[in-house]
Amino acid sequence: MLENNKADAEKQIAAQDNMLKEVKNVEEQRKKVSEKIDIIEKLKKNQSGPVRLLETVSNALPKGVNITSLVENNNSVSIDGAAFTNEDVVRFIDNLKASPLLTEVMLLETSQTTQDKIDIYKYKLQFVYKGL
Repeated sequence: MLENNKADAEKQIAAQDNMLKEVKNVEEQRKKVSEKIDIIEKLKKNQSGPVRLLETVSNALPKGVNITSLVENNNSVSIDGAAFTNEDVVRFIDNLKASPLLTEVMLLETSQTTQDKIDIYKYKLQFVYKGL
């Protein structure tokens, strides 16, 4: 009879060990799914950043100003371009400064040149994008 009780107890221990292993597996799977959901949420959040940046710059761009290069690196944005007048470049910078998503807007360089017999002003500027 003692041996039967011992065998029953061992069966119960083995069954509980199996249940514990299943619970640990479920917890590990739940943790993995939760991590994947967090990654997806971060990707969704970060996806809107570049779109908002381009929309902000596009809305600030006056007629007569073109962008030839836009580079973003760790929220720091550099823009190269050309405009018909220096006043257009100044207007573009003022429009960028007016955006609540941008800070530290600085004109780095502007130079007058002739292209296809037309006087243009090439410019380089940079700013920090807070929206990412």
